[in-house]
Amino acid sequence: MKIVVFESDIPSYHSVRKIVESYDTECEVIGPFTTMEQGRDYLMQHKDIDIIITEAVLSDDTVFSALDHAPHQVPVIFITSYEEYALKAFNYLSLSYLLKPVEEDSLTKALAMAVRLRKAVSLLTPRGGWNKPKTHLARFVVKTLHGERIIHLSTVRYIVSEQKNSYLKLLDGNSYRVDDTLDNIAAMLPQGRFMRVNRKFILPIEQISGTENIEYGKMLIHLKGDNVPKIVVSRTRKVEVCKWIKGR
Repeated sequence: MKIVVFESDIPSYHSVRKIVESYDTECEVIGPFTTMEQGRDYLMQHKDIDIIITEAVLSDDTVFSALDHAPHQVPVIFITSYEEYALKAFNYLSLSYLLKPVEEDSLTKALAMAVRLRKAVSLLTPRGGWNKPKTHLARFVVKTLHGERIIHLSTVRYIVSEQKNSYLKLLDGNSYRVDDTLDNIAAMLPQGRFMRVNRKFILPIEQISGTENIEYGKMLIHLKGDNVPKIVVSRTRKVEVCKWIKGR
């Protein structure tokens, strides 16, 4: 889950980040964007975000000119010192308008509502169209030094994000970079067969040999074969991943 935070007060940002990461240890918090201009530039270039948490007034302007460029299906949580922008906030997909200082319980409930809403609009395709049928990826075509190689899904051991790049790790030990994000790759793969189990890994069900419960309610996934990477599933993702593994 990718959460973008707009906040010009750095102590407030760190307080929000601490609550968010306590709610979901696997989430990716991006920010802080301290000005409307920074936020606008980011939203104009990035659409693969899940939730926006924002102050109504940033150091250079109100946030609304930036939010005009946000994907329309992304929930917005306001945490602000200004009561007078509450009505304007609901021109966007605002679920909560919280006044500072924000309480952990209030923000946690707002995050839970935002997550439920994101699941409710799961019919959105990566391109943003409503109710369009999903076309599943049947194979990868990757670039090599000598041309291109076709990678069939049955040869994929796992897919991993490393240093902001996505890589196919194959059963034969080879590795190939894919010019796409894990978010987009996961959306295109057959969901019963593949799942993004945490921020770094997409796994095919046939490569999982078992699971192990570890500390703090987390789970370790074991893959078949040698040289197995450490794949940890957070407490908040554990139930969903277990259902997928069991085929429910």
